[in-house]
Amino acid sequence: MKKAVRLLGLLVAVAAGYYFFRQAAAAWSSVDLSGLLSWKSMALVLGALLLYLAQIPFATMIWRWILQDMSVRLPMPTAYAIIATTQFAKYLPGNVAQHIGRVAVARNFGGDVPKLALSLIYENVIALLVGVHITVVFLALRSAPSLERWLPMGSKALLLGIATIGALLAFVLLPRVVSYLQHKRGLDTGSTAGFHLSPKKLLYAYGVFLVSFLSLGLSFTLLTHAVSPQSGFPFPALCGAFAAAWVIGLLVPGAPAGLGVREGVLVALLAGVTSGAGGITAIALLRIVTTLGDFIHFVLGTWMLRALPKPIPSTNQP
Repeated sequence: MKKAVRLLGLLVAVAAGYYFFRQAAAAWSSVDLSGLLSWKSMALVLGALLLYLAQIPFATMIWRWILQDMSVRLPMPTAYAIIATTQFAKYLPGNVAQHIGRVAVARNFGGDVPKLALSLIYENVIALLVGVHITVVFLALRSAPSLERWLPMGSKALLLGIATIGALLAFVLLPRVVSYLQHKRGLDTGSTAGFHLSPKKLLYAYGVFLVSFLSLGLSFTLLTHAVSPQSGFPFPALCGAFAAAWVIGLLVPGAPAGLGVREGVLVALLAGVTSGAGGITAIALLRIVTTLGDFIHFVLGTWMLRALPKPIPSTNQP
């Protein structure tokens, strides 16, 4: 079943990627890359890169807050090094290697596998919730014509409600599910202690993810302005489009780092917001900037991980 789901996700990614490259080929004759050589455009691209580089520190803060509620303590440098090093694995097929890698490395520094794995589920549920909220709110402020065909305003409100209720149910049920599985394995008494995420930490994580998505939307807006200044500065539309593409890219299994899926979604959502050539160039630049940012963090995280004191294996690990 898992293989079938991943295969379906891979086919969706290939189809979306084909759509993007087909649109790119059609618009290529209108693409003017000379404008990117200006000091203003290069400064905007650099600003976009710096905004993207802030994402791993944001993720580190959120992950440490979640782990603290589970009585798992990781120093900030250690948590950053683990995320920065393992995050680059998202470019491997399957789009799950980064999560497996983070748990595998982090378990040597404290905490058992169930708590580490649950922390990642919490993290992704909160991120999805924020992504859906931003998609609905920002695209309502400046709707995308292509999206309105499939998701009219009434459906957006329904999506907002479903995402919020679904996330709240996940926060309530996940600790109980993990505790039950632990009990079935004979590892504890079945208590949910140590698996809950407090409302305070939930709000903290939501707030930082909100800032993270807004900064990513601003990063994409800077790239669009660098290649197509005549389109103005449509931050709401671009931020909403980026959030929608991120959510869909995360939900489609098998697509490495949402490759192909996010580009295809962005092409569809940018119709009427910016020119075809400008949008294609900005989307391509976005992939370059994000990959470069992930590589910079990977190099820095790997160096830090090697410089950290050697972890002491715990006898309590399952």
